[in-house]
Amino acid sequence: MKKYFFVALLFISGSALAEFKTEFSGNLEIQSRNSWNGEEAKNLSLLNDQIPSQDWDSQNFSLIYGNLNGKVNLSNSRIESNFFVRHSRSDLYKNDYIAPFIFNFPNKLVAREIFNLQNDQAGSNNQTEYVLNKLYYEWSYGENRFVAGRIYVNYGIGEIFNPINPFNQPTGLTSISQVAQGNDGLNFTFYKDDNHTIDFYFLGDKSLQGYEGQIDKTMWAHGEYQWSNNLQLDYVIGEDQKRHKIGGQFRYNFEESMIFLQTLYQTRYTDDIDGDQSHHLWDVMLGFDQQMTTKWHVRAEGGHQKKNEFATSLFNDRFLPSEYFIALVNQYEIHPLVKLGGTIINDVKTGFTYFITRNTYSFAKSSELELFAYLPMAKGTDIENKAQKLVTTDVGVALRTFF
Repeated sequence: MKKYFFVALLFISGSALAEFKTEFSGNLEIQSRNSWNGEEAKNLSLLNDQIPSQDWDSQNFSLIYGNLNGKVNLSNSRIESNFFVRHSRSDLYKNDYIAPFIFNFPNKLVAREIFNLQNDQAGSNNQTEYVLNKLYYEWSYGENRFVAGRIYVNYGIGEIFNPINPFNQPTGLTSISQVAQGNDGLNFTFYKDDNHTIDFYFLGDKSLQGYEGQIDKTMWAHGEYQWSNNLQLDYVIGEDQKRHKIGGQFRYNFEESMIFLQTLYQTRYTDDIDGDQSHHLWDVMLGFDQQMTTKWHVRAEGGHQKKNEFATSLFNDRFLPSEYFIALVNQYEIHPLVKLGGTIINDVKTGFTYFITRNTYSFAKSSELELFAYLPMAKGTDIENKAQKLVTTDVGVALRTFF
């Protein structure tokens, strides 16, 4: 923990200087849920020795997490940081059950990591994470920008699935909000003109082969081109995690709605000459978003996530193990302080169907209470997607505040 205190000391010392303008913000959230296991999960672990036993019926799971954001503004530059803490507790930890993996998604808070700026502590029935998932220096020069450190990479408008951005997993289906993944490296932003912006990212990752090993490099370009007042085109190209990747996003805005399309193609590993360690991957997503009335908002996303046949993890980097899917998201404001939300997602290939409801009541100045439920309506019949049968039924409550 000494490194965290050292970083905090540097931050506080800098903010003490009068010419620096400092800002602090953050959030804190407490969740409690009751989870029920399905018979399919118990039977699957008995039939498949690669899946640990899931022999449990009902368990409680509690979670507390929060962010502390800091910003120091100078004349033409700034320093930003974010410190993330998450503590969860449940008897599900005692036997290495899979359910906490889903409850804590995203589990990896730094997507491309060179510096191991985190501390994980695990007890018999609990887990605690301290992560510095953002710390960077930004310098603006003319119409351009330079950033160095641990940065957030935010682009792409997919909420359920966002394939063109492999550096920040979407959290549209999770119970955790106000969280983003950091990435170690450099970012150059060039504003070619009023309609065209290009970001160049040079990132590194040691987490794949251990922090004593070599750095897996990422060289990536993301561009945004405003073709017209209604049409925006994005493109991405580069090398990331030993694959060459290329893709793009099409977005067209109407008066009260928009349609969008994303696609990403990935080659085999660059060092896999014979193709015995990897295969080509491609993803595509089509979406629609509309403000139906002043109180009712609808979003639909559907697409294909090419299944990685060489992946060893049941869930890989996805919240749900879904290959072909369609999702419908509704949010309705019955009062300025009360919002009702419902999401249903279906795997077209397997029949797996999942329903999520999140209903929020705002109170005080910056606090809200949320009631949520995660209900697998159908587990599907495709034996190839075994992980779909491990998804639990959950009902819970969350209390969050912002400062």
